[in-house]
Amino acid sequence: ASVTDQQIEQWIQSKSSWIDAKLLVNSKRQSIVLPKLQTGASWWYRGQNLTLKIEQSKHSGVELIEDALVVATAGAGRETILPLLRSWYLDQAHRRFLQRTALFADRLSVKPAQIQLKPYRSMWGRCNSRGEVAYDWRVVVAPDRVLDYLVIHELCHLLEHNHSPRFWQLVSRHVPGWKDCRAWLKVNHLSI
Repeated sequence: ASVTDQQIEQWIQSKSSWIDAKLLVNSKRQSIVLPKLQTGASWWYRGQNLTLKIEQSKHSGVELIEDALVVATAGAGRETILPLLRSWYLDQAHRRFLQRTALFADRLSVKPAQIQLKPYRSMWGRCNSRGEVAYDWRVVVAPDRVLDYLVIHELCHLLEHNHSPRFWQLVSRHVPGWKDCRAWLKVNHLSI
């Protein structure tokens, strides 16, 4: 059976509030710009505001020293500094997400088939029917409780493959303040 233009228009109208909400979320998320790549700029990690320090060095690397994110590099350009920072953040996210996923998977008595980290445009994580869990690695900038919420949210999908009341009860049992965590994710998103 073919679909008429009028039926398509009615379907779009019926989904308009959902579409508007998605466009609003995406427009907010895209409006957050990359922090400056210069000494003194503010960068976030695990909910902590860090000061970026760029130091000339023969050996390249990134190190967290108290409240400073120190980038050692021979080059001072964006093409040198940004890949170093991305690599450091990805490494930190990898460790943090694996650690927290193992902890909460044990508490929930679930076992993800696979864990992936990738940058997403319009979501923070996903869980599919094959038991594969994926997270947006950039959430490592969030406070620990927000990252934990994301991990628990995706792991709960291994038990409830929807957003039913039962799903949210399960999430609430493990993250009582989950609504605040979800709100943080909706407002803050860093494009590293």
